[in-house]
Amino acid sequence: MSKIEIFREFRAAMREQRLSDAAVLKAELGGGGGASAEVEAKLEGLASTFPTVELEPLLELPRGTVGREYAELLTANGLEPFRLTDRIDAAMLERNIFIARYSLLHDVYHVLTGFDTSWGGEAGVWGFVAGQRYRWTFWLAAFAACFFYPLFSPRQAITVWRNVYRGVKMGRQASMLITLPIEERWDRSVAELRDAYGITPTNELDVVERPAA
Repeated sequence: MSKIEIFREFRAAMREQRLSDAAVLKAELGGGGGASAEVEAKLEGLASTFPTVELEPLLELPRGTVGREYAELLTANGLEPFRLTDRIDAAMLERNIFIARYSLLHDVYHVLTGFDTSWGGEAGVWGFVAGQRYRWTFWLAAFAACFFYPLFSPRQAITVWRNVYRGVKMGRQASMLITLPIEERWDRSVAELRDAYGITPTNELDVVERPAA
């Protein structure tokens, strides 16, 4: 597809509310949604197994499982999972697998880290992915969150700054989540995957960081 054709398809995707397709098309227009060389190497081949997520089966899983908590988070916020249509061909998905997987897993990060969907919680996730060192632009996003999010919610200013710091620390300590088959482990408990991936959830950080009396 030429750039003009991609742009037209992007506009059609936005008009038809195919927002997942639009994210990949936008990355394609920008020359690819690449990450660091290390991350791209670990993502190689994952386009061929890219999942289609349906919420109904996940909502039937036991409480406390990753899939159930993820599905409930989306449902509570009126969101749909990242779901590509057949308008995105395999070659385009392969070129933009980083953007596709990050978009797929962003809300899973909320579940695993314990950051909610408030401004403060979103700031925490930006800090987390910056700490994961996927690409340098995520550091800019984390810094932007520190500046702009308190303007949207002044009462959460301290929470925003604190969560970015905590998120960065968590991201550095954790496994590189974007390269892991989390979507194949919906039935695992949140606690199990946190332990497996080296994630200290935000609700436990106060205990971890509090100095001994």
